[in-house]
Amino acid sequence: MDSTTVDQLLAAHSVDPTLLDPGPADPDRAQTRARYAGLHLRPCSACGKEEDCRTARVIVFPEAGPRWVDLCRDDSLAVMGPWRGPTTWEGILADVREVTAEMGLPLRVYTDKEGWSDDPGP
Repeated sequence: MDSTTVDQLLAAHSVDPTLLDPGPADPDRAQTRARYAGLHLRPCSACGKEEDCRTARVIVFPEAGPRWVDLCRDDSLAVMGPWRGPTTWEGILADVREVTAEMGLPLRVYTDKEGWSDDPGP
């Protein structure tokens, strides 16, 4: 699935931003969490589907100011950027080892082939 921006998504659906709920210019986590908690009551801002929305964010429109944009699963996925993390188990484990080493935590890795390992990683 090709990634697109929220602005492009809303333009493709001919959404008039002045019809979206006004939002704070720079919402904090509590405001976004409060908005997200009530998303099951709102249709998707882009496609209008009456299903549970998965994300809430504020977009500042030049002609309308800051507005809440609530997106359904499909539209949320459409505006997500590409995954930039590791794509193999080895890469994921290397990242986990790095973080646990930085935190000074021991790491035990269990696999069905090797059993337990007390190797804290590099």
